[in-house]
Amino acid sequence: MSAAPAFFVLALAAVAARGQSSAGAEAFDFLRLDANARAVGLGGAYTALASDSNALLYNPAGLARVGVHEATFMHNQYAQGVGQQYIGVALARGLGFQFNYASLGDVPRTTISNPGGTGSRLNVSDTSLGAGYGHALTPDLAVGGGLKYITESLGEVTANGFAADLGALYRMPDLKGLTFGASLLNLGPAVKFASVSEKLPTTMRLGAAYAKSLPHNDVTLAFDLSKSLLDKVRLGFGAETLIDGRFAVRAGFTTRNDAGLGLAFGLGWVGRKVGADYALVPLGELGQAHRISVTLRWGRSDDPAAAKAPKEGSPEALLAKAQAAMDRGDFVAAKAFLFVGLRGLPAGDRRRVRFHERLGSLHLLKKDFRAAVQAYAEGVNLAYADGYSDQSVADSYIGIGMCFAAGKNYPDAERSFRKGLAMGPSSAALEIARYELKRLPPAAAE
Repeated sequence: MSAAPAFFVLALAAVAARGQSSAGAEAFDFLRLDANARAVGLGGAYTALASDSNALLYNPAGLARVGVHEATFMHNQYAQGVGQQYIGVALARGLGFQFNYASLGDVPRTTISNPGGTGSRLNVSDTSLGAGYGHALTPDLAVGGGLKYITESLGEVTANGFAADLGALYRMPDLKGLTFGASLLNLGPAVKFASVSEKLPTTMRLGAAYAKSLPHNDVTLAFDLSKSLLDKVRLGFGAETLIDGRFAVRAGFTTRNDAGLGLAFGLGWVGRKVGADYALVPLGELGQAHRISVTLRWGRSDDPAAAKAPKEGSPEALLAKAQAAMDRGDFVAAKAFLFVGLRGLPAGDRRRVRFHERLGSLHLLKKDFRAAVQAYAEGVNLAYADGYSDQSVADSYIGIGMCFAAGKNYPDAERSFRKGLAMGPSSAALEIARYELKRLPPAAAE
């Protein structure tokens, strides 16, 4: 009998002994390791939050929600000499790539005839290299998929294969901040390891997250449920507070960690171009696991969180405060910030157009369509009077189209949407216009 099956069982037993989970009998078990310090600090509850360069690890649909290009580099100093390196890359609104490498180090070599060990050792390592794509079907629903090549090496014996991932993300339109996620990871045929065929750790994940913007900090709560083929149902909970949009404090709990109490803690720094995260996971008698990840961001974004923090009291700061108030449903405060900003801008200042566009969006959210059209039109007229056009004007036309569609004036809605699209709207307005055009009655598009 070949000694390879014995090597295989030994290596996987080593994974279980290091407190990963009770599913240590699965091949390629490293695919279920968290590889982002933020996700670890949240107890692994990341299925509904993975709208970043870590999306391929949790939910490939999150690639559709990436606002700027970004790359994450992670080092995991696990217990008992286990190490992990991870690189994730996401390009804005679509493509993603990942590289994941885990090493168990050297473990004693055993055979059927020498179960106590042969006196030599062998190296055990795992590698995954993959790519994926996410697409927004509607402004609220995104789907995605990925494919990866995986290898596992035990000394001189190597197994390799392919696995696929599928996912979906849905943002509740009537309850801003609430997102649901679902993914099916590591789908693929059994992998032959020497003379033994082993199933991949196919895993189903379901998650929910709720984010709330408060005056001085943002709070995020997350919950995950996961089930792998040979493992029981696992739960994860996490909470994060982001202070002044920069400093993050996290705590989490997961039932996936059999070696400790399941607790996790994390800290983070969110910069415009660079971010850093750290997570600590106590593993009981096995010690502690430390993860450090660094994220780089580049490219243009329509997301205010990715922009340079404006000076307090400036028009840009007032716009940001108005948007934050709108996001949390505080329309009175949002309107006050917009009016203060308009009063402080001189006639002819092109930023007045953006304030009127935001005021129109505020009325649109309140379903006051007449006031919304008036605010949008006022900004458009200011732009035309000065002989220029920008993204704010394009967004205003799309907002006017929304108002016409709500009033069932479909021909004017269709014309407004197409005019806004031709002028180069923001990515969010672009998605809305395309979606709304599909929903118009056929006669409106003739």
